[in-house]
Amino acid sequence: MPKPRLSDHVILICGAVVMTGPMLILLWRLVVGLNPAEIWAVFADLWINGVSRTSIGASAMMWNSMVLALGIAILKCALSMLAAYALVCFRLRGANILFGAILLAMFFPIEARILPTFAVTTELGLQNTYAGMILPITASGLGVLVLRRFLLQLPPELMEAAQMDGAGPLRFLRDVVIPMSLPAMTALFVILFALGWNQYVWPIMVTTTSQSHDTLVRGMAYAGLGGRSGLALAFLALLPPTVLVIVLQRPLVRAMTAGIH
Repeated sequence: MPKPRLSDHVILICGAVVMTGPMLILLWRLVVGLNPAEIWAVFADLWINGVSRTSIGASAMMWNSMVLALGIAILKCALSMLAAYALVCFRLRGANILFGAILLAMFFPIEARILPTFAVTTELGLQNTYAGMILPITASGLGVLVLRRFLLQLPPELMEAAQMDGAGPLRFLRDVVIPMSLPAMTALFVILFALGWNQYVWPIMVTTTSQSHDTLVRGMAYAGLGGRSGLALAFLALLPPTVLVIVLQRPLVRAMTAGIH
């Protein structure tokens, strides 16, 4: 292995500063001029009472954000795995055409189809519900793309051996495909969790008359980032994705740097 050069360390340090700089500035602006007791009082008041323009505390906003992010990430991973499994392991006619259609959906985000999606959601009676916040955006072309590429590395002999042992498609999926795909699914889960956590436009559209479904991102818009409340909400909004990446860092890196061996 070649010995690291000084320039390599400089590039890494610069990258770390650029990536963590906004977070460090946020923390500095939040705590400057306050003692620990005053900082705690800011968070405690927000956690219970929220900002002045709302009747919902940051604890409820955190719960709503968690339900939204977990619901989106779990459902997208599950649907993406089923779609990728069908495309790779079954001899479907027009599989490439179907895969192309799935990828085409990646170019039409929820903002581009928000009006018809909102109309359908309203007709189904899903306004002001968690289901309405989650279900219309659970399709994931990105998830199918990542998992299909991963499953293409499966040796064909595995399917043949499973069939000889009498294992059906569902058992093969449960006992072989999913365990071998866990690193890829972990990486995909982290990405989709962050995307779901940062959702702003769609939750506002579908919960227009229910403040009890507001998320932390919506609370930041209420408070604005110029005051302590907005900065504190922004800090709270950073915590769950950061903790998730730290906890799942090892399988995340493994999935991004290696395939099935």
